[in-house]
Amino acid sequence: MKYYYAIFKHSKDAVEVEFPDLNGCVTFGNNRDEALENATDVLAAWLANAESQFVKKPSSYQELKKKYKNAELIPIALDEQILESYEELKRFNVIFPSRLLKKVDDFRRKTGLKRSTLLKIATEEYLEKQKSLKAHWALPVNHSSCSLTWRCQSKRSTI
Repeated sequence: MKYYYAIFKHSKDAVEVEFPDLNGCVTFGNNRDEALENATDVLAAWLANAESQFVKKPSSYQELKKKYKNAELIPIALDEQILESYEELKRFNVIFPSRLLKKVDDFRRKTGLKRSTLLKIATEEYLEKQKSLKAHWALPVNHSSCSLTWRCQSKRSTI
């Protein structure tokens, strides 16, 4: 799990939070619990929207303690679900055979998912599966409708 250290500064009215490795990544809370919750959220939001040249590798506790001797350093874990919620979405058109689209719609109605959510989940699962098979499978050589033909050494398989 990836995490960054945050500096928590307590004042009379609030708890301020700053991530020294991420310039401008700051938040606060009325109390420690609220500041901790907001820190988790702002870390994900900042990383989801930052340009890559501004994202630094997290410093170690020892490195930060040397630099900020009296500071209260708290490790804040990067919440992947919150990070995903801040990702930029792109709209695109997809063409499906009507028979398959009916199956998609029947399934999503039963599960309460939107089409885009179902297709996102299915795509992520498919890509993860392909990643694990990557050493064994070659690139697709042919596709028709919704099945892909894959070349595996001397075998051919249809998915």
